[in-house]
Amino acid sequence: MGASQLLALFSAFMALCLLPHYAQAMTRRYDFNIKMQNVTRLCHTKSVVTVNGKFPGPPVVAREGDRLLIKVTNHVPNNITIHWHGIRQLRSGWADGPAYITHNAPYKPDKAMSTISP
Repeated sequence: MGASQLLALFSAFMALCLLPHYAQAMTRRYDFNIKMQNVTRLCHTKSVVTVNGKFPGPPVVAREGDRLLIKVTNHVPNNITIHWHGIRQLRSGWADGPAYITHNAPYKPDKAMSTISP
């Protein structure tokens, strides 16, 4: 076998070894606890809605083809909705935006609901 044939064979072998790693979709689970918390910015403190104690909330990391399961527990005395910035939603637009318009229903106080993205 010549050097070019060995290089081609090695390249094909590496591609086959790495392909399943990149092609596998997975289910990613997140728990969001929504609470009111005092946050100080520029020497000014105010009570804001936080996700897991963070403002802005934590990032959601996913790859194309992944399935997201997000459990949202609302500890705020008001109904809330979540708007997913930067996430292209196919067949799950009902889970994004204002309550009763593009979102089926808001997350009610002291209740947990799950949002599933296909």
